[in-house]
Amino acid sequence: MRVIGVIGYKDSGKTTLIEEILKHSDKKIAVIKHSKEDVEIDKEGTDSYRLSNAGANVTVLSTDNKTAFFTGRMDLENILAELSDYDVDFVIIEGFKEALKRLNIPKIVMLRNKEGNDLIDDHTAMVIEDYNYNIDDVLKIIYDKAVVPTMNLNCGHCGYNCKTFVKAVIKEEAKWDDCVLAKGVKIIVDGKIIPAGSFVSSIVGNTIKAMIGSLKGVNNPKTIKVEIDVSKLNK
Repeated sequence: MRVIGVIGYKDSGKTTLIEEILKHSDKKIAVIKHSKEDVEIDKEGTDSYRLSNAGANVTVLSTDNKTAFFTGRMDLENILAELSDYDVDFVIIEGFKEALKRLNIPKIVMLRNKEGNDLIDDHTAMVIEDYNYNIDDVLKIIYDKAVVPTMNLNCGHCGYNCKTFVKAVIKEEAKWDDCVLAKGVKIIVDGKIIPAGSFVSSIVGNTIKAMIGSLKGVNNPKTIKVEIDVSKLNK
């Protein structure tokens, strides 16, 4: 899963651009939209509101057409952590200007009548003025510049810290898959990402793949996730 942001001031065309991206891309894309307005998603009086108000930490509302999860406010890093369990290629984030800076996520900046120049920085992958763009150019930027969210791991395996790495990707001095988290194996211990170089990733990944592949009902898996509660081992 790779991420990129789309930011700009009101009426700069952010949502319309994302609509065009979704229509023209053949990739699996999730969208995160931040709203400053307090939108009443879970209205008072509804069953989901009653269950949440009664103490449910997460309420899931499912119909024949859609399923919605209701929970409390989440920071961008928590939202991205949840999305990592979904089968998506890219996540496009609309808004979250400060969070994008904090998490070193590249972005497309939308300008309207020159308003928004102050949003341009070293992590800006593309600037679109007054809705003047070619969608193929936008898609190429996304495919080339979106990065795996590192949550400021700063492991140094790529030769940069996370902030300077994204700057290098923007300047085409590095590629997104130079990041150790792009190697296909992510090791998380007690909620902390542990960096693993290419050699370790290959050993761990291929060993687990071989073991899982021998289990009944497993046939050519694309992704494998293993979670171990150490406290319950050998009991």
